Amino acid sequence: MIVGMGSVKMTERVLITGAAGRIGVILRAGLRGIYPTLRVADQAPLGDAHDGEEICLLDIRDPASALAALKDVDCVVHLAAISDEDHWQRIWETNILGSFHVFEAARINRTRRFVFASSNHVVGFYERTRRLDATVPPRPDSRYGVSKSFGENLGRYYADKHGMSVACLRIGSFR
Repeated sequence: MIVGMGSVKMTERVLITGAAGRIGVILRAGLRGIYPTLRVADQAPLGDAHDGEEICLLDIRDPASALAALKDVDCVVHLAAISDEDHWQRIWETNILGSFHVFEAARINRTRRFVFASSNHVVGFYERTRRLDATVPPRPDSRYGVSKSFGENLGRYYADKHGMSVACLRIGSFR
């Protein structure tokens, strides 16, 4: 449920971007049946829809594609990204520009909640022996880390300026 502004509304439709990826496949199975509608989106094939699912072709580099994918969505879990270090152009197009398109589509479509998959690479240049908390400044260790730091800051902006509920989750590893 979402609580705010004096009203309670059930979360009806959740979107997972990057649903064909390693984490997306597991999350898709785990969220199946929890919400009335689970919309799964990726540019890669997703197979057949299960009961309560909607399949959506999504290229986050295309603002129109992002806008269509977020139509009537209450919450988005944004996993779509280049998930490792890569050439700057690919990181820029997908992780930076693509994330902007998804945040902006969420704003336009009045999506209330946004979960951004970030990374420990945002703070990867701190000494491994140092205990970190959420208050340390970013120290990205790669172009990938820079892109995830950008996404976290974009989330802060959309929360502050547009009142969107944003959670940024720094994923350490996934096996």
